[in-house]
Amino acid sequence: MLVRLTYASRALNGVSSRLIREILEASQRNNPRKGLTGILCCNADIFLQVLEGPRDRVNELYNFLADDQRHKELTILDYEEISVRRYANWSMGWAGAKQHNRELYLKYSCSEHFDPFNMSAAQIRGMLLELETSISPITPPVID
Repeated sequence: MLVRLTYASRALNGVSSRLIREILEASQRNNPRKGLTGILCCNADIFLQVLEGPRDRVNELYNFLADDQRHKELTILDYEEISVRRYANWSMGWAGAKQHNRELYLKYSCSEHFDPFNMSAAQIRGMLLELETSISPITPPVID
């Protein structure tokens, strides 16, 4: 059974290009052999991540992430059984704080700042659908 898990968290010591690179490299190295796919969004100190794959593997990774000391306030925003993956070509897609993405973050956010903690699952899904068009599944992600 495939599932899609969406969660948000706050970086404990801020977000740097190095941190993002480490997360993406680890995801791109480990996720394919575990059958996991997804997307990572980040703006300021907030992460929004979607993980897809077999239920046991997604749950295992989420539990591992819950113990990761680089972030806090892990909050599950959406969890659903799926029949098809949305991010099948991405071991981990990346949507950084580019201007276009910032505009989308604000379009779907309940405040003037990107705050997935206060967004509904439907708002997050809508935002992610629009973000997908700005991310290339073929080229490696570019970190701004």
